[in-house]
Amino acid sequence: MAAFTPGHLTVSAEMFLDYPAEAIWPLLCPVREYDWIAHWRCELLHSESGVNELGCVFRTDFPDEGPEVWLTSRFEPCERLEFVRTGRDRIVHFVIGLAPESHGTRLTWTHHVTALTATGNAGLSGKPAAFAAQMALLERMLGHYLEAGEMLT
Repeated sequence: MAAFTPGHLTVSAEMFLDYPAEAIWPLLCPVREYDWIAHWRCELLHSESGVNELGCVFRTDFPDEGPEVWLTSRFEPCERLEFVRTGRDRIVHFVIGLAPESHGTRLTWTHHVTALTATGNAGLSGKPAAFAAQMALLERMLGHYLEAGEMLT
């Protein structure tokens, strides 16, 4: 059996939204993301409250990522949200930081990705460009929802 050396990559993106963190925070939830992300699908596996909270567990299965289980590992309302998401080929420590700035909020989204397989290693090469595109799309969708109160189509 050949030795496997897991690759690791950290990618980050920032966005500014002209809304207070109190308006943004409730939308960073596996249940509420149905309101503003058209392609969002998840299976809520555990939540005492029915929405995101510390210890919330849910599952996704996106075509480009495959099945993953997410755990909310840090939950500091309006300041910081962290998930650990794991699948067959990778594990991701996903961090969202919110900070007040002038009349809005700066969000910093960071993925710390560690490959678990050779396929996971191969996926690291395209991650920076895919992450940047994903974050730009999320910024448009979230901004539109906050402004219009409806999903961007």
